[in-house]
Amino acid sequence: MTVGGEYRSENYDSTRLTEESDMKYSALYAQDEWQINPKWLLIPSVRWDYSDTFGSKVTSKIGSTYHLSNNTRLKANIGTAYRAPTASELYMDWSHSSYAYILGNKNLRPETAVNFDIALEAERGRTSGKVSYFHNKVKDMIDYEYQGVTSGLYTYKYYNVDNAVIQGVETEAKQKLGDKFALRTTYTYLDAVNSDTGERLANRARNSIKLMLEFDDAAKSGITATLWQDWMLGYRYELGEDVGTTDFNTLNFVVNKKFNDNLNAYVGVDNIADQRNTNLFADGRVWRVGMKYSF
Repeated sequence: MTVGGEYRSENYDSTRLTEESDMKYSALYAQDEWQINPKWLLIPSVRWDYSDTFGSKVTSKIGSTYHLSNNTRLKANIGTAYRAPTASELYMDWSHSSYAYILGNKNLRPETAVNFDIALEAERGRTSGKVSYFHNKVKDMIDYEYQGVTSGLYTYKYYNVDNAVIQGVETEAKQKLGDKFALRTTYTYLDAVNSDTGERLANRARNSIKLMLEFDDAAKSGITATLWQDWMLGYRYELGEDVGTTDFNTLNFVVNKKFNDNLNAYVGVDNIADQRNTNLFADGRVWRVGMKYSF
């Protein structure tokens, strides 16, 4: 049995917000791991969330793992979920490059959802894989939609989709190439629709593929790195009155260094080949660097 709680006070002020945001969050949760027999594990859980802005909500989930053999497992989860709007979604006021303007919405409602997924996992020697199906029924899903043109900029505003269904299939395969290197690939087929209108939701790819070369020397030098290629196929976009689909792919790299239990840092570059796509607001190559210190 695991029980716990959290409290968070968030004060957010930025030139990208219409006003300062000050919200307080708290939560209590409990989870039990019940080993019914040597092959079957059951994990029920319950969580209470509270926000001084949006009130409280209780959610719950039950998960199950059944070992079909020593190296093959069947997993399933069903439960409810809750997410309150962020400060950016409520108060954003930001122009992106020279063609998009993003607005928050003070009247947003929290998201609630009923989620279900089932997966089959297996490994044999240096090879492992997984295939899963997920089905999420979301109420008041937070998204953004086209509003018109403001001062020559395409304007978008956050809003609630009353009812949406997001479902799909995910697959993953991994092959270890030695003690430190591994090749991993993932594929996702996504079907996301507004269930009231039957219209496909924008800002999502129908097919997503990722191919990754991973390096892991964390135990010895503290260094991990990933070189990966992303493909987004059939990405539905809304650029003003122009609604359609497009494809986009990027090559990316990141390296992480753990110096000790308290300090780690990373440096990376997204879109190494400097690909651009105005339909997706993709402006080209992006360099990233960061450091985290824990007290």
